[in-house]
Amino acid sequence: MSTERSGPSVGLGSLLRLTTSAALTALSLVLFLFKFPYPPAPFLKFDGMGIPLAVLALYSLRALLAVQPVVYVGLQVLGADFIGAGMKVTAELSTLIPIALSYRQFCLRRECRRMYPLVIAFGILGRVTTMSLLNYLIAPHWMVMAYGWTFEKAYTATIALIPHIAVFNLVAASYVGVLALEVSRVVSKALGAEMRKTV
Repeated sequence: MSTERSGPSVGLGSLLRLTTSAALTALSLVLFLFKFPYPPAPFLKFDGMGIPLAVLALYSLRALLAVQPVVYVGLQVLGADFIGAGMKVTAELSTLIPIALSYRQFCLRRECRRMYPLVIAFGILGRVTTMSLLNYLIAPHWMVMAYGWTFEKAYTATIALIPHIAVFNLVAASYVGVLALEVSRVVSKALGAEMRKTV
């Protein structure tokens, strides 16, 4: 009897994962369109793209990684250049992977809400460290290509921007983490099930 039911159950589970991944990926690209500038450096813009992707990461890291090519292409369709799209994908992954891994470590077998600050802190650390380093390495060369500046001028501008980049990414990782964890908690409660650990 259990053997007869396993086939349809697996099929329904796969369909649910596929549907969930597609819906959250589409929503993330829609939210990318709504941007709010970071006042000290208005070319840095906040958006809600990471929130549905974070919910997906809490559900399944494999699903999150599987949709990244779609996200990368979608960003370029929406106007990002290939470097900007790559940096955006990296920014989100450097936030979401630490959040998802720490969530699995600290939250699945205990009351989770008191652990939210620690989970979010891992996301902040991952994003701020990764994006500060990447901008230090890439931004001067991008400025040379985009603006025709000398490398020395581009490097000096990059060093001046690194503190703003760090603060911007700290804020972005914070609101993505808080909102994603709350959305995940509400959805899990509404479905009558805890968020399951799926690698």
